Amino acid sequence: MIGIGVDVGGTFVKFFVMNERGEIVRQEKMETDYSKGSAGFIATVGDFIKNIRQEFSDQEIAVAVGAPGDVDHEKGILRYNPNLKFTDVADWPLADQLEKYTSIRPVVANDATLATWGVYESDLKRQGTNVLVVTLGTGVGGGMIINKELYQGSHGTAGEIGHTKIADVTSGPVCGCGAHGCLEAFIGTIGIKRRILAAVEANPTSILAQLVKENPNFKIEVAFRAAEQGCPEALKIWEDTGHYLGIGIANFALILDMDTVVLTGGVSGAARYFMPALRQVLSNQQIKTPFNHLTVITSKNPNIGGVGAAMYAINQALRKQIK
Repeated sequence: MIGIGVDVGGTFVKFFVMNERGEIVRQEKMETDYSKGSAGFIATVGDFIKNIRQEFSDQEIAVAVGAPGDVDHEKGILRYNPNLKFTDVADWPLADQLEKYTSIRPVVANDATLATWGVYESDLKRQGTNVLVVTLGTGVGGGMIINKELYQGSHGTAGEIGHTKIADVTSGPVCGCGAHGCLEAFIGTIGIKRRILAAVEANPTSILAQLVKENPNFKIEVAFRAAEQGCPEALKIWEDTGHYLGIGIANFALILDMDTVVLTGGVSGAARYFMPALRQVLSNQQIKTPFNHLTVITSKNPNIGGVGAAMYAINQALRKQIK
């Protein structure tokens, strides 16, 4: 069996083709093209699936699509996403449209949810009973393994740690979703950029300020580079990031009592700078039991979303065969 994982992002779409042994046999990356609308997007993804089906004509093909936002995983509908710029769809029936185009019914789920399955299968080798995966990027997403099974909730929205509130819901910073006080508004790349700009304004002679001056269209990588040089302002930005993330993880741990938390996504690359503050928040909790047995690690796989989608496609197809 061959699994095709489609990781849909606002800027890029990544394709991963894997076999049952967990080996990647093909991977591609292309820009998310908005010029031909949603129909053009379906055609692009559908053509890739058709080509793989033709190449592996002697094997069954299973497909899973990870979409950013609010997904109805049972019906395969993308109900809401603020990061995709397709204006010609609402309640986008991705599964129906791809099935019509390719004759293959794909699994469609939240991208962080499928990344969670990838972490569980690839990184953890299915070790751990209750796992929280936090995806750290422009958005902050999450997924959960509960009793060794992928948990999506009653309506497919489980694990949205980025939109839990850690500040006042009227005066806190605005999140990309439009609400105030979300965790994402503090530790997503937009929130981190906000703190970088504030730090530069407060100390225009800092190493961080110099790097931002050299790179007007800077990415948050400048805070990482400045931290490597011992810049106090950059180190404080990462300390605050760890503090806020620690609050979010502590809230989930008190509710779910997980045994493992795995951090993924671009921001997790700065873990060496924010992890001490994160661990301090966890160690300061008054109810100790959930935290005494909690392991927090980072995933080293930058493609875990697409890999997880391909692995989950195979997993679901095999389960149907057993039934």
